[in-house]
Amino acid sequence: MPLLINDSNIKIKSINKTILKRTLIKVIKYLKIEEKQINIVFIDSKKMRSLNNNFSKINKSTDVLSFLLDGYDKSILGDIFISLNNAKKNCSSNKNSLIKEVKILCIHGILHLIGLDHKNKNEKKKMFKLQNDLYEKFK
Repeated sequence: MPLLINDSNIKIKSINKTILKRTLIKVIKYLKIEEKQINIVFIDSKKMRSLNNNFSKINKSTDVLSFLLDGYDKSILGDIFISLNNAKKNCSSNKNSLIKEVKILCIHGILHLIGLDHKNKNEKKKMFKLQNDLYEKFK
């Protein structure tokens, strides 16, 4: 199962990718998408703002964006971009460690790649429950 993690963000303390990968591999196997490639890229807030503006027309940074790559190569599921700057900010309000916050954001991104969303109240409730359940099961 190809799970690729790229940390291009050198301005903030990096997280332990081995611990992150161990959790995410369990989540991916549980969701039965282990044959698909997922790319996780850590970026800074400036790059995240640019991505969010270009693809969502929202001119501000966010913590996680997912892009389903539905093209010729069916072995690639998609890309997940995480802003470590925003993840670190979330830690204060969520009272999470950075590794816990990043795991939750990655799980959130994976759920988007398999088609879940949170555009309405019911979708949001279902998605966030599954996100939290998966974190608790495989943390």
